[in-house]
Amino acid sequence: MRSKYVIGRGRELQRALAAWRELAPETELRPVDMAAEGAQAALDAIDPLEATAFVAADAYFLNFHRLELMSAVRGRGIAMPPLIERGAIVGADVKIPDNCWIGAGAVIQPGCRIGFNVVIGPGAIVGGGAEIGQSAFIDAGVTVGHGARIGTKATLGLGVAIGHGVEIGTLCVIDKPGRYEANIAAKTFIQPSHAHPVVIFGE
Repeated sequence: MRSKYVIGRGRELQRALAAWRELAPETELRPVDMAAEGAQAALDAIDPLEATAFVAADAYFLNFHRLELMSAVRGRGIAMPPLIERGAIVGADVKIPDNCWIGAGAVIQPGCRIGFNVVIGPGAIVGGGAEIGQSAFIDAGVTVGHGARIGTKATLGLGVAIGHGVEIGTLCVIDKPGRYEANIAAKTFIQPSHAHPVVIFGE
């Protein structure tokens, strides 16, 4: 029996384990809690000929944590198939790359392009022809309009709706619920705690 290592911590790790149990009940699941002692040794012990892996992590540290974990695993030559939960609807022409997580009830319409390591939460809708950059995080119930472009490592929080054709820049964090109909520059933070958007300049 081929095994699967599910790597992460906390709630996201438990959610991913539950989803994989439902989708692949014949697979031996081996959780690796990155908050626990010995987690690195567990990664080093994975045999790429005998196991696959999946990294489950949220948008903490602007998605860099999830990307770093994925890169560490993929660098060992370990396959990282995507997790597409039951009830998700994915257009026939849409490719879901390595370590993507498509939540239950999410809808990805035809013509979309999805980067690797993307999270699209339960019930989210990605309109036809939209582009989602690698390591982006789209929370549950978010709507992305037709032809919209979401930048690399961008985060869209609960209650956010992106209009048709709108471009969201790299490393943006939009956590303030509402509909956004204008382009948003890279490294812009729109959060309930700030009265106005905050833009990070430089590296």
